[in-house]
Formats: sequence, C-alpha cells, structure tokens
Amino acid sequence: MAALMISIFVAAMDATVVGTALPTIARELGSFELYPWIVAGYLITGTTTVPLWGRLADIRGRKPVLLAGLVIFVVASALCAWSPSMLWLIAFRTLQGIGAGCIQPLVFTTVGDIFPLEQRARLQGFFSSMWAIASIVGPGLGALFVSTIGWRWIFTINIPIGIAATALLWGYSERKQPVVDARLDVRGAVLLTGAVTLLLVGLGTGSKSGTPQWPIAVIALGLLVFFARFEWRSRNPTVPLHLLRHRVIGPAILIGLMAGTLMFGVTAYLPLWVQSVQGGSAYEAGVAVAAMSLGWPVASSLSGFAMIRIGYQRLVVIGAVALVAGATMLAVAQPSGGLLWVGVASAVIGLGMGTFTAPLLIVIQSSVEWAERGAATALNQFSRTIGGAIGVALMGIVVQRYVGSTNDPLLAREELYRGLHADFIGLVVLAAAVLAAGIAVLLVSRRQKVGARASEVASAGG
Repeated sequence: MAALMISIFVAAMDATVVGTALPTIARELGSFELYPWIVAGYLITGTTTVPLWGRLADIRGRKPVLLAGLVIFVVASALCAWSPSMLWLIAFRTLQGIGAGCIQPLVFTTVGDIFPLEQRARLQGFFSSMWAIASIVGPGLGALFVSTIGWRWIFTINIPIGIAATALLWGYSERKQPVVDARLDVRGAVLLTGAVTLLLVGLGTGSKSGTPQWPIAVIALGLLVFFARFEWRSRNPTVPLHLLRHRVIGPAILIGLMAGTLMFGVTAYLPLWVQSVQGGSAYEAGVAVAAMSLGWPVASSLSGFAMIRIGYQRLVVIGAVALVAGATMLAVAQPSGGLLWVGVASAVIGLGMGTFTAPLLIVIQSSVEWAERGAATALNQFSRTIGGAIGVALMGIVVQRYVGSTNDPLLAREELYRGLHADFIGLVVLAAAVLAAGIAVLLVSRRQKVGARASEVASAGG
C-alpha cells in the first residue's frame, strides 16, 4: 500500500509543481510561444501511452509494468532538470509523460485488483485524496524553488521520491492473475501520438502568431480517421473504442474528457494570470493553484461514501454545478480583483472535480471483467489527459493571438488579460457542457429504472 501511495504522490507532485514555475521557465529559457508545449507535450505522451500501459499490465502483470514506468519517469525528471533550452525541456517533458502515463492508471488498477467493491469505493477516494494533497503541496513547493534555489529543482525533487517508491514496490509480492492472451497496439499508439501532435501544430500551437496551418491540420484529421478505423478492427486496440458503446462507460468518458480540459487549463494558465496580469508573486500563484485542491480531498472522500447511497449520477450533476460556478468566477475576474477571488474560484472547481472523479472511476471498473479492467481504467485516464492536452494547447493559441505582436509577452499585461479572459469564458462553456452531460445521464438512468419497474409489474400481472 505504501508503494502505491508514494507512486501516485510522485506523479501528482510533478503534475502540480510545474504549473507555478511556468512563467519563470518561459522568462528564463525564452520562446514564450512554446509555453503550451511544456504541458501539452507531457500530456500527449502521458495520454497516448496510458492505454498501452494498461494493456501491458493486463498481459505482464501490474508490478513489473509499474516499475518500468517509475524508472522512465525518474530518468526523464533528471533530464528535465538539466535542460539548456525550451526545446530540450519540451523533449524531456515528453519522455517524462511516457512514464507518468503508466503510474496513475496502474496504481488505481492494482487497488481494484486487491480490494472488493465496498472497500474500493473508500480507497479510491483516499488515493484520489493523495493526489489532492500533493496538489496542495506542489504549487507551494514550486513557488519556493522558483524563489530560492531555482525552477530546475521542481524536477530534481522527483528523483529521491521516485527511487523510494521503486524500492518499496520491488518488495511487493503480486498475486498470480489469469493469463491474458493479447498483443500491444504499438502502431495505434504511434498513430494517435502523431495525429494529436500534428493537429495541435496545425491549429497554431507553438507559432508566434497563433495562426492555423490548415494543410497540417487536414493531414492530422486524416490520420485520426485512419486511427479510428484501425482501432475498430484491432483485436487489442490502444483505445478500446468498443467500451464507448457501453451505456455507462461512454458518458463517463465524455464527462472525464471535458472535465480534464478544464482542470489542466486552470493549472497551466491561472499562474500566468496571477503573476503577469495581477502582478502577483510566484507564492501567490502557488496559493491560487493549490486552492483547487483544498476542496478536492474532502469532496473525493465524501463522494466515495455518498455514491453507494445516492448514485454516481447525482454526484456528477453536483460536481458539474461547482465547475460552472468556479469557471464563471474566473471569467468575471479583474486584474485588480486580488488573489482571494481567483483562489476561491479555484477551490470551487476543486470541489467539483473531487465530487465525481472517484465515483466515475469506480463505475467504469465495475462495468468490465478483470481482463479489461486495466484497459478501462487507462481509458478513463486517457480521456481526462487528452482533454487536458488539447485544451491547454487551444488556450495557448488564444493567448498567443493577443500577445504575438508584443516584444515581451510576459510584460504585455493588457494583451494577456484579454487573452486569458477569453480562455476563461471558454471554460464556462465547457463546464456547462459537463453539467448538461451529467443531467442527461441522470435522466436516462431514471427512465431505465422506470422502464425496468414497468416490465416487472407487467410480468407479475401476466
């Protein structure tokens, strides 16, 4: 249990500690137009390899696969700390994402293997809370490093934590599980990685003007179509698209996709708002991001208990309402509004995420057999991080279109305000879509229950 907790903690720390340092990294290494790729590159590989890791765990077992992911993550962290330029940092962050893509889904899959449903509901909430606790510590730690010994230590700190997790996991004795006869869909993973990367480049991510390059975007869409056709025919797909037909898993994945876009968007761009628009310090940016995690552990733990009583559908609706409220607060924020307003907005969004994240995962795991549990768990993580990768990149395009003509984008306060304000309005629309999806799931569930009861009454009367 300790090994799993530390493993999820090191992945969570890296995901949260970097956000606070992003403006400082861009200021030191230059190439502000590449700002989104520090996050997007990490998320793309962390997304496209998740199903691959999940399937590999179904074939080879959880322990050896999780160990491999930890080793890749630690080595890449050391390389990120060494990076001499923005391009090198993006390359090593991309490698780091491959390792991170293994850790979280494999930890949650292992918990699903070890514990029965009744305990799993509580433990999944507990492990989600570990992510939230790391999210509270991470932004503050990132601010501390940036303000003292330098941003490179946000990556160096992963090394001893990762080594400790690897040592503890090495002594874990894994139970023998049924042998799964399956092959890895490496071709599918490569196709998806290339298609998503080209799509983001084609839409303008990384260019100084944010101008789309439509020929590249069209090629990317063609690759995505080819990928989808290839996956439908594959016996062991990277993305098990057949699971999307499931009446529970399909809506859950859609909700996770949209919620992930919102969550990673806030993590990547709220520090830029606080430091460059409001004129705050790295510490204040860390507080704003950490606020998103203050409500997360409480909501996540309570949702594990509440799901058994009120059902996951209502929890999704409750969480989505919180997302709409938090995103709206960000959309109406002003440069002179101060830290308190955006901090509360961030905390409300954290409450929303914590309310439905664990219940959705439990429902997804409980809807498939053991042989597909790893792939289904990975698909859940896939949806959230692919949403984050695309969302962060698109938000970066919007910001770049406002600041592209300025000499120093990080000092262009008015232009940054307009760009980030437009991004936050987009997050409101996204949160509203999550709420609409949650209400739809709740209504469909009620109709199915009414239909089932009517059938029972008709059978009894006959």
